[in-house]
Amino acid sequence: MRLLSQVNLNSLKIVESAARHKNFTRAGEEQFITASAVSQRVKSLEDQLRFKIFQRGGNAVSLTPEGEAYVAQVREALERIVAANMEATGQSQAHVLKICVLPTFAARWLFPRLSAFQRQYPEIEMRVSTSYATHEFATSEYDLEIRYGDGSFPGLSSELLFREDLAPVCSRKLFHEVLGNKPLSRVTPDDLRHFTLLHSETCTQNWQSWLRFAGASFVLGEAKSIYFDSCMMSYEAANAGMGFAVANRAYMASDIRAERLVAPFAVHHPNSAGWYFVCPGKAIGARKVSLFKQWIMAEAALTQRQLDVEITNLPVRRAAMA
Repeated sequence: MRLLSQVNLNSLKIVESAARHKNFTRAGEEQFITASAVSQRVKSLEDQLRFKIFQRGGNAVSLTPEGEAYVAQVREALERIVAANMEATGQSQAHVLKICVLPTFAARWLFPRLSAFQRQYPEIEMRVSTSYATHEFATSEYDLEIRYGDGSFPGLSSELLFREDLAPVCSRKLFHEVLGNKPLSRVTPDDLRHFTLLHSETCTQNWQSWLRFAGASFVLGEAKSIYFDSCMMSYEAANAGMGFAVANRAYMASDIRAERLVAPFAVHHPNSAGWYFVCPGKAIGARKVSLFKQWIMAEAALTQRQLDVEITNLPVRRAAMA
């Protein structure tokens, strides 16, 4: 039997990933190995430790009491290793804030506001990455991430920025080209069948969800469709006059206020999921993280207040459609 002192560091990273995802397949995708390889690594480590780390149940796994205590120590150890590496290479400057955000969130909401944070805290050096993937804080360089989900991020501190709130939008020019001078009081979700629907392959259920909520599911079978590889591309296509995109209102509010886009339907579909500020609990104590969290939470609250006012002030003739 191999000595415990010979445990492979990669095996610990794999175990931590499996514990976080509660799934060997997703852990394998994150570690670029197969689910079978994850299972083999875990089994080998369990044999060395002489206790079970995971309870297996179909595709999902859960930590045993012994495994939960063990993974907590592994996670802390991995964080220390990353910190030591950064210290040794001069990358642990307290003034450097490294964040990872979703691409559409970055382009449509964060970037137009980020200069305000830079002006307020010029001593903090920002390093911003965009990715659809989540990362292991224990083995990554990031101080925090903005993630989309239901708020369940095991082992991490998270706080809701705002929930997703869907509404169809299109260019003002296209809207009037197709419907002419039709009175707003007579415009309903049924009219979407005359437009091209712009879909995102990263948010495949948004149109179906909104149309079902609006009582117009039949539109999917009658309207033309174009598919894009991201929500951001579908939004740009809407701005270019290619059709209607169903979009998060927080992302499109500035275009609507500037009258580049029109959101003609009072039916808006709030989602239980949303965007969250996420970081390790220990990171909150860092000044750079604390200041950024305080700033972005205030910006998100302002965004929500503005959206609430806009919905409240919808003309009665349009609100009657909801």
